[in-house]
Amino acid sequence: MRLETSLIEKYGILMDLDDLADLLKIKRESIYQQIYHGRFQLPHFRKGKKYLFESAAVAKYIEDKTE
Repeated sequence: MRLETSLIEKYGILMDLDDLADLLKIKRESIYQQIYHGRFQLPHFRKGKKYLFESAAVAKYIEDKTE
């Protein structure tokens, strides 16, 4: 769970679209398009117009992809 801890320390318990794009090194628009078309595998929710992602879920997603 070391990745989870470092993500929470850097971003807090929730990450926004810009944080996630920066972390994954992909364009923000690419994530938005995947969400829009229902192909984004990472759990997320909206607060107003902002997409939010739990840092713990992001850490698990990255760990699962790198195993």
